[in-house]
Amino acid sequence: MPIFKLVTKLVVALVLFSISRWLIYLFNLDFFHHLNLGQASRLYLCGMRFDLVVIAYANFPVILYYCLPSKLIFNKIPQRIIDFYFVIANSIIIIFNMIDVIYFRFIGKRMTSEFFQFFGNSDENILPIVGQVFADYWFMIVLTILFIVLLVVVTQQTRLKQPAEPLPHQWHFVQWMSLLVFAALTPIACRGGLQAKPVNMMAALKYADSQNVPLVLNTPFTIVKSSTGQAVHEVFYYTPEEMEFSPLHFSTEHNRFIAGDSLEYRPNVVFIVLESFGQEVIHYYNPDRRYHITPFLDSLLAQSLTFDGRANGRRSIEALPSLLSGIPSLMDIDLTSSPYFNNKVEGLGTYLKCHGYSTSMFHGGNNGTMNFDVYANTTGFDHYFGRKEYDNDGDFDGRWGIFDGPFLQYCLQNMDTLTQPFVSLLYTLSSHHPYSLPKGFELPKESYLWSGFEKTVYYSDCALRDFFEEASQRPWYDSTLFVITADHANTEHYLSEYSNLWGMYSIPIAFYMPSRIPARRCPEIAQQTDLNVSILSALDLNDTVFSFGRNVFDSLTEQNSIAYINQTYQYSNGLYLVQSDGDQTIGVFNIRKDRQLEDNLIDRIQCADLAKKMKERIQEYNNRLISNQLYIDKATLHEQEKDSVYHQPDLWEATPEEPAGTDQRGAE
Repeated sequence: MPIFKLVTKLVVALVLFSISRWLIYLFNLDFFHHLNLGQASRLYLCGMRFDLVVIAYANFPVILYYCLPSKLIFNKIPQRIIDFYFVIANSIIIIFNMIDVIYFRFIGKRMTSEFFQFFGNSDENILPIVGQVFADYWFMIVLTILFIVLLVVVTQQTRLKQPAEPLPHQWHFVQWMSLLVFAALTPIACRGGLQAKPVNMMAALKYADSQNVPLVLNTPFTIVKSSTGQAVHEVFYYTPEEMEFSPLHFSTEHNRFIAGDSLEYRPNVVFIVLESFGQEVIHYYNPDRRYHITPFLDSLLAQSLTFDGRANGRRSIEALPSLLSGIPSLMDIDLTSSPYFNNKVEGLGTYLKCHGYSTSMFHGGNNGTMNFDVYANTTGFDHYFGRKEYDNDGDFDGRWGIFDGPFLQYCLQNMDTLTQPFVSLLYTLSSHHPYSLPKGFELPKESYLWSGFEKTVYYSDCALRDFFEEASQRPWYDSTLFVITADHANTEHYLSEYSNLWGMYSIPIAFYMPSRIPARRCPEIAQQTDLNVSILSALDLNDTVFSFGRNVFDSLTEQNSIAYINQTYQYSNGLYLVQSDGDQTIGVFNIRKDRQLEDNLIDRIQCADLAKKMKERIQEYNNRLISNQLYIDKATLHEQEKDSVYHQPDLWEATPEEPAGTDQRGAE
């Protein structure tokens, strides 16, 4: 009977698709180290609800064809077409899951619709990168081919055959009943159940906490839902009178960490963004890490003012809005790929140009890489130097961009031509996959156990050393503020405290200017969105600034960080981490005592004050995105009453371990 063969097809497709989803667990055990096999298996079964949605949509033509109460379904040509469709459609959805098995380790979540922005950019080096990924992860290609072969086999085994005798009336009755049953069940499966609204990505939080959501969701589901849904929605948690936070800063004055009187000159700024340099790979932050691969950076940080840095996103494309404009990434897609890409924004370059600075940005990739050149120009950087301006082919790795050594020297040569004061942003590249090294570069003897990523980190550290050695000979060096950070944390993890939703945002943040900023290791957290405000403060430039961050040189501002991943917002004050789905608090962790996020305190403590501060930022972010207000309208500044980022008392509830109101912010 056709119904039995249809059920066989659908069951096999569902099982193969679900297994391909679960491979994200098997190939990323370091990220899910806190789960035992039983817990992971439960999440695997829960995820079948979302798998059914995709299977129902992908196989709707197959279901309709096999339930037709007509002998025409035995005709070879339409049957071959349907069989071909079955194999292709299910192969495609399985392939997306397979891709995400590897892609996940770079971003910590299921891919969404902005993944296609990368392939739609003609300036990206697509083919060389894809070719290298295939070479590095060949085993995933083998598994994918195996899954497709199984689909072909089941298709052949369930092919309909023309009966030798006329079809009995019973056959037509069964087909009609099958059509009615599947006509009822298929829409339910497509909606993910009988609830009032079709299931969405947020529903996964009913089955898993934020870190484990990728085990429940599948990739085709997240891609479709992120492309069809609105990026953000207006929210009104609080009235204007109840709001204590505002991203408008009316002063950038400093009262700590700065030595000497007000400057009589304008310092230059060199803003260095290190590709994938998380705290985990830096010996300065982890003296006990397995290999010492950042000797120069460690010495530089030891002479700098450093913070416990926090990224506001997990990808390079999310970094520039945070670093330059103080705008975190609080939606499923990045700002430049979202419907709000045309919103007016202002950045560090915009503010510094008003104070007479010449501005430039350098990146070793093609000019259109992740729209860096467009965003740099939008935020006030007049000059963008990318691979197209660099004419020495021998310094390319052939697949991605310019090696950091010649790239940083090229930056120096161009910076020498800039009118002072200048601000230059340097964005390194070599520690990005495919982790290639220039010919002739010698690694130390002990490097034979290092991973490819660790080798490129060491190479980038050497390139950074050479850059500072050369820069120190320039006449502008002593009057320059160097700001050192990363676009996001590393994707390879060796320490469990970094393979979770708190540790995976750990990056360096440092200010180096010995003549003005004494060396100090400040225990406070500082996030990427803090930097545009803080740089202006360090330069003695009192200005009005738009930023979701704070001025780290002002002791009255509260340390905090905010991020969004796996349909979960998380906010921290350096002591507690609060996680929320946007409405309800779903997690509370003491990150000073529980770096691995193993003890959820949600039943013992609510941190209502932190939850409020998080919601205030979500409300400002969503509503300003929608209304195109990610900047300061200086014509209406007089209507603003105050800068609401100043210190408020700590209001979290008392516990035996943490008395209420204790100031845990660290030394001023």
